[in-house]
Order: sequence, then C-alpha cells, then structure tokens
Amino acid sequence: MAGNKHTSNQSSKAEPTFEAIQVMVVDDDVICLSIVAGMLKTFKYQVVTVKSAEDALGTLRSRSNFFHLIITDVHMPVMDGFELQNQVREEFNLPVVLMSADDNETSMLRGLEGGAAFYIVKPVSYDDVKDLWQYAVSPRKSKLETPIRRPFKVGAGSVAMVQEEKQKRRESKKKAQVKVNEENETEKGEATMLKKSKVVWTSALHNEFLEALRKIGLERAVPKRILEHMNEPVGLTRENVASHLQ
Repeated sequence: MAGNKHTSNQSSKAEPTFEAIQVMVVDDDVICLSIVAGMLKTFKYQVVTVKSAEDALGTLRSRSNFFHLIITDVHMPVMDGFELQNQVREEFNLPVVLMSADDNETSMLRGLEGGAAFYIVKPVSYDDVKDLWQYAVSPRKSKLETPIRRPFKVGAGSVAMVQEEKQKRRESKKKAQVKVNEENETEKGEATMLKKSKVVWTSALHNEFLEALRKIGLERAVPKRILEHMNEPVGLTRENVASHLQ
C-alpha cells in the first residue's frame, strides 16, 4: 500500500488499492457488525470482524503486522472502545476509528483527545466508510512514521466537523423526505405511483429495520417478514427492504 508520497514508488496512483487494506471491525452488536462489514466490503476493503475488545487484542497479537485500520464501537461490555483505542495505540500504533450512537461533544472530545483518527455517529452510512482508507497505515512501517492522513487536531473544530457533517446529512434527508411527501400528496389514490416513490432511509426507519433483524435473526430475515415486524410503513415495499438488506 502507498505510504509517504515522497518515498513510495506507488505515489503516482491517484487512488489506493482497497483490496490491500486490511480492516478490523469490533462491535458486540452482531447486526451492526454485519452491516458495517458489508458496507466496507462494498468498497473492496478486506474485513475481519470480532465481537469484543478482548478478541480484537488477541487477533492483533496473533496476526502481527497485518491490519491497517481498526474500527470499533465505543459502548461494549468489559472493555469499551476508548480502552481498546488506548491499548491499540500503545501496543500496535495503529489508527483507530470510533463509532457510536452517542453524538454528544464530551464523548467525541474524549475519543479525539485519545488519538482517534475519526469519530462516526451511528447509524453508519456508506459515506462514513468509503474514504476511511485515508486513515490507514501500513503495518510494515516503523512506529515513527505517520498514517497516510493525520488524525483531527483536537479541539472544538474537530467536534464541529463531525457534527456539521452529520447535520448536513440530517438536513439532506429531511429535504428528500419533504419532497417525497409533496409528491405523495399530488398522487393520492394512485397506489402504484406511491409504491414507486423513492424511500428515504431515515435514522428512525433504519433503526426499525435493525430491530426487525434482531427479532427475526439474520438467517431467517426475508423482506416479507422484515416488513411485518416493521408494521409495514407507508410506501415501503419488499423491493426497498431487499435492496437495503444487501
């Protein structure tokens, strides 16, 4: 993988080779773990998943100089994401990306001050993970060398950047939802047109989807059953669920 652009003979490449980037994802919630891993694989990252911080450290120790980036949930039993982040920094000097449903400033600052490369507010989106290669570091590099892209400078600006990005997405989703609602108002009574209207997966709708998956189980999760457990929200079709499930 390309390192410092002044020393690597691969620096002429505009984009990294995602297939060469090994990412470990840590989350005790198996549904979220599966979804985040699936998103990363969509962008051709190589992904290893573990369900606890203890398992993560064991895997890192047994597979020395293998991983380029660690993505971990914050709230986990026994050892949380902050503790794992500190241990990874001290023992392996690898970049860590934190993810959590907790979007308060105190939590963000704690992660960034602890050296986190980035802080993702759940639910995780494709936009959140597609450019994480920028924080990856070659496991073959010396501990004295820095990642491809430095972590945020800690301070109010760091938190503001995370919050601003999330706010932009919320506003974008709200505008899209308003547009869909306006279209539906002009097409009342036309059931077929309603089914074809674009579905916006808001945070609330996405959380209902996750809750349905937890109740059903991944092995038995099919669009029809998921819709039934979600109480069949207006405008949501099996095709929408099937697409989101992928």
